[in-house]
Amino acid sequence: MAATTHIRVRYKDTDTMSVVYYGNYLTYFEVGRVEYLRQAGLPMAQVNQRIHMPVVEALVRYVKPARLDDLLAVISRVSECRRASFTFSYEIRDEASELIATGHTRHACWDPPTQRMIAIPDWLKKIMPDADLDPAPTRP
Repeated sequence: MAATTHIRVRYKDTDTMSVVYYGNYLTYFEVGRVEYLRQAGLPMAQVNQRIHMPVVEALVRYVKPARLDDLLAVISRVSECRRASFTFSYEIRDEASELIATGHTRHACWDPPTQRMIAIPDWLKKIMPDADLDPAPTRP
């Protein structure tokens, strides 16, 4: 399952050349991730009451610059699921469907009451149908 979210590049997102500042792509990823969850029936406000999903790794590959007033499509999906972490993968495309950036964020599962990392709950796994399941790395 992939979710597409549209974002118009705002003035505050750009540098003096009207190009999106590099750090804002992670914000665009977050918007896409939250909308993915909402479209799957799990608004972030509800998820946050049950579990926290801290980012433990992030990567952005910049292909071409996005500019002020561009309408961007952020395509988000869960691409990998391990025992206690999962990865969202992202593509950002412009109105001509040209690739702007790709990337991913890896998330752990944190249980607020116990203040401990936990395995991905079953209710969360249900919204990850396309994810590659990798329960544990194989050691030689």
